[in-house]
Amino acid sequence: MKKDKFSFFCKANEGIQVISTGNLYRIIADGKRTKNSFSLMETILEPGQGAPLHIHTREYEAFFILEGEVAFNLENSEIIAKKEDFISCAPNEIRGFRNNTNSTSRMLLFYSSAGIEEMTLRNGTIVEQGLKPPNEDEYVVQCPLLSEKYGVIEFKRK
Repeated sequence: MKKDKFSFFCKANEGIQVISTGNLYRIIADGKRTKNSFSLMETILEPGQGAPLHIHTREYEAFFILEGEVAFNLENSEIIAKKEDFISCAPNEIRGFRNNTNSTSRMLLFYSSAGIEEMTLRNGTIVEQGLKPPNEDEYVVQCPLLSEKYGVIEFKRK
């Protein structure tokens, strides 16, 4: 039996760090390294940062809280996720998240299949590891056409 070989190792300070839609991400595993089976990113959310309500039409999205707490809106409920909590969202489910605290939060974002990390890169600005841009507001970019290309639809409540 032939084995798929796409094992790799990523150290704590490796990966691509990018500011996209105002949030700081570190791309740990991308589709190139995983044969498009999944991607993994870490995000650091300062107070007030997050993502509006949206739908992923193609991939599963999962979150694992590393530090702090994050408020999630999932379909018609709100969940406050804390350190080591895990949330999984299927395609076409409404979700959004925000750091509503006064402290920094960190979480892992897992996508199956890969592709969202490409949107994050195309939509964002690569920054040096460990550094934050002097004015994060200038990095806030909304790209509805780019999001649509990647199957992400912003959801507006009526």
